[in-house]
Amino acid sequence: MHERAKLTEARHFLDRMHAEHDNSTAFALELSAFLGAARSVLQYACKEAQLKPGGQRWYDQAMADPLFGFFKDVRDSSIHEMPVKPLTKMTSEVRGFLNIGDDDDEMLIPYPHNTVVHRFEFPDRPGEEVAEISRQYLMVLDKFVEDGIAMGWITG
Repeated sequence: MHERAKLTEARHFLDRMHAEHDNSTAFALELSAFLGAARSVLQYACKEAQLKPGGQRWYDQAMADPLFGFFKDVRDSSIHEMPVKPLTKMTSEVRGFLNIGDDDDEMLIPYPHNTVVHRFEFPDRPGEEVAEISRQYLMVLDKFVEDGIAMGWITG
């Protein structure tokens, strides 16, 4: 139905999370939007698959992936209990270069300096970066959608 459109939306919010890695408030807002868009992929797929004989069984088997359960719980908690707020861990790193310019016209200037690095983690998944686990989730969602389309359970 609309699974691919929601995947595109979730990918956009994941990109925005990376762009906002220095702003914990903005990062949390982008994460919340990502959670909603990504969950919609599965909700659309469920609704569509239920209309086909065996579709619910296919969907239920796919939901055995632990990332699906984890992100469903995070999204549900964020919607029904309290807004998602990842833990922010800040460290200081010494960097040897300054980046000047944009991606198309970037220049590196030798300049040793300290910089603060933000790392976001879910409270119940210490040691795992939110953006990285979200990227993994998006990859599993993408495979789920492509497999569902290939098998005729969903139209995408």
